[in-house]
Amino acid sequence: MQVLPSDAPLHVGQLGSFTLLGFDPHPDLGVVHTESLTSALYPEERDQVAAHRDAWQRLTSAAASVEASASLITQMRKKL
Repeated sequence: MQVLPSDAPLHVGQLGSFTLLGFDPHPDLGVVHTESLTSALYPEERDQVAAHRDAWQRLTSAAASVEASASLITQMRKKL
């Protein structure tokens, strides 16, 4: 788990959540799952899946490391 601070600059994660589904050993069979209050979408087109993979890479690069995120979560829990 990685934490993306709320004071981080604008990022693609603010546009909504999504889940990347992959099917190893066939990376070309990826699917994206997005949902809203009344519907869900499952884009399978390679360009759309690639755009979401790129977004995922940018989000994980902008977020704190796994270790730093775990430390931050631990600190927050101690404050409760």
